Amino acid sequence: MSKRINYIAIALTTKCNCNCFYCKETGESILPGIKGTWDFNDLKKVISIAYSVGLTTFRITGGEPTMVEYLPELITYIMSLGNDTKIRLNTNGYNMGYILDILGIYRERIDVMISVDSLHEYVNGVHYPKYLSSKTESLTKELVKRKISTRFNIVVTKTNYSEVKSLIDKALALGVNVKILDLIVRNEYLGNGKKFHDEDAVNFGQSMYQELNEVKGYLESVSTKSQEKHYVSNANGIPMSGYFFGNQWVQVKDSSKGAMYAKECKKCSYYDTCYEGVFSPLLSVGEILHISGCMNSSLYYQLKSKSEKEIRQSFEELLKVFESTELRSIK
Repeated sequence: MSKRINYIAIALTTKCNCNCFYCKETGESILPGIKGTWDFNDLKKVISIAYSVGLTTFRITGGEPTMVEYLPELITYIMSLGNDTKIRLNTNGYNMGYILDILGIYRERIDVMISVDSLHEYVNGVHYPKYLSSKTESLTKELVKRKISTRFNIVVTKTNYSEVKSLIDKALALGVNVKILDLIVRNEYLGNGKKFHDEDAVNFGQSMYQELNEVKGYLESVSTKSQEKHYVSNANGIPMSGYFFGNQWVQVKDSSKGAMYAKECKKCSYYDTCYEGVFSPLLSVGEILHISGCMNSSLYYQLKSKSEKEIRQSFEELLKVFESTELRSIK
């Protein structure tokens, strides 16, 4: 029996200032066609119930969460729930200035994860809006100066693969940690100027997918220590390895190793084509509680207009899915 998960993601908004080809129109929110931002009061109600059932680490994502005006108040609210709450903020660094002070206040319980995919805005003719611009580099230095835990998230594809080693070296020199992520093959992408859905999306994802063996070999050769299993907040989903450089680390998420799946997954019609497994609960725009990336609509819980008792029951039912998982290799 696995230890009960205490981690949940919140897709705060579907708004984003970037149009990365490997993203969906709705970001991490699950339902197509539903765009917008969580109502703050509705979200506080759901978060309070989530905390009451044992969820203490909140990953705030989007879209781009720094586009949401109430983000500082949300951070303060989560931190006020108890001394055990933690926040992991996924951002492209777009509008960080107005939250730097609040991040500094809670630096002991906050991690900032900045998406940085390349050193240059265009790589092999492909636009990478989340590149290491002078603005992003200055922001990174400011976060490090304020002693706010920071890492770069790098999504690796065939087109930016040539930049990954240099980007890792640059991140380590800046004093931040790194997470390397391979591309998740799925049924929807914004694409390079053309949206892809269903079979076309899967074909596009497979054409852009880049194995990470060479990157892992490089990290093994230059790191002082490595771990086959290295988790920061959540050991579910796709296995991750770690490579250490003094007090810094590089984490690699490699979906070729497979992923953790629950017993319920075997009954799902998407089981054979699912690469993500059960990673974490996620709150989507539209007030949907579900499993991150999960296409099984029978595990979607509509929370809108529900009573506290009904919302709590939804959490309890979904959390049971995470209580017994096993690793399935992808072949």
